[in-house]
Amino acid sequence: MADGDDNDSDGLSLFDIAWEDVLYVKLFPLLSLKDLFSLRCCSQLAKTFVDNGLRRLQEINLSGNNSPHLEVSFAVLSENCRNVRVINMARCNWLQDSILCPFLQHNRRLTKINLSDCHNITSRSMQPVIIGCKQLTTLKLSRCHWLTIGAMEALTLHHTKIQELDISHCAALNERCISVFLLNCRMLKTLSLSNVPAVTDNLLFALAKHSKLIKNLNLVGCYMITDRGVGALALCCKELESLMVRDCPHVTERSLALLRGRVFIDRPRVYQPDMNMVPNMGFPRLFLQV
Repeated sequence: MADGDDNDSDGLSLFDIAWEDVLYVKLFPLLSLKDLFSLRCCSQLAKTFVDNGLRRLQEINLSGNNSPHLEVSFAVLSENCRNVRVINMARCNWLQDSILCPFLQHNRRLTKINLSDCHNITSRSMQPVIIGCKQLTTLKLSRCHWLTIGAMEALTLHHTKIQELDISHCAALNERCISVFLLNCRMLKTLSLSNVPAVTDNLLFALAKHSKLIKNLNLVGCYMITDRGVGALALCCKELESLMVRDCPHVTERSLALLRGRVFIDRPRVYQPDMNMVPNMGFPRLFLQV
C-alpha cells in the first residue's frame, strides 16, 4: 500500500467479525475449554462472547481433571451451558452435588453421562438426571458406591431407552433392582456388571430373556455365575459380540464353547476331552422354549 493510503483495517478486532455466522460456527468449535476460559479473561467483550458461545456447547470432557479451583470454572459452565448432550466427569474428585445438580437441571438434552469414580457426590445428583434427562441413552456409574437400590429403581421407572449402562463395582445394588431394570430397558446393547456381588445365574437368565439386543457384556469378577447362566446367554442373545468373564471361576469352556467363533471372549480356549458333545446344563424350560 502506498504511503498516505488509508488502512481500512485500523481499529478492527476479532470481535468485529460476525459472531453468529462466522466466529461461533468456524472459530468456537476449534477452541478447547482451556482456550475458551483464557479468552474469557481478556476483556469484558471476550467474556460476553465466550459466555454466549457456551450456550451452544454440546460436549464437555473433564475426565480425570482435578486442577485447583476447577469447581469455579465448572460453575461458569453451569451458569451458561444450556445445550450440552455429552458430559464426561469421570474421576473428578472435586465434584459435589451442589456443583453438579444445577448443571444437570439446566441441560436436559443430555444423552450421555459419565460419572464413574466420582466419590464425593451422592444419589441426590441422580434426581435431575432421572426426572429431566429424558433423552438419556448412555449412563456410566462405575465405582459409584453411592448408587443405591432406590436410585436404580427410580432410574428404571423413568428411563426405558438406555442403550449403554455401566454399574460395575456398585456393591450396594441387589439382584432384584437390576433384573427389573433389564425387564424395562429392552434397548440395552452394552452392559457392565463387573465385580457386582449381586450378579448370579438368575440375573443372567433375566438378561437372556429380556435383553435380546445386547452386544457387549462385562461380567468380570462376578464369582457367583456358572455355566448355566452363560449357556442361557449363548442360547438367547444372538446379537452378542463380546463377553468378558475373566475371574469368574465357575464359568468354564463347557459354556464358552457355545459362543466361540461368533463372540469375542476375554479368555483363551481351554481344550477338554469331552468337548465333542454339547452338555446338558439344566436350563430352565423357559429358555429352551425361547
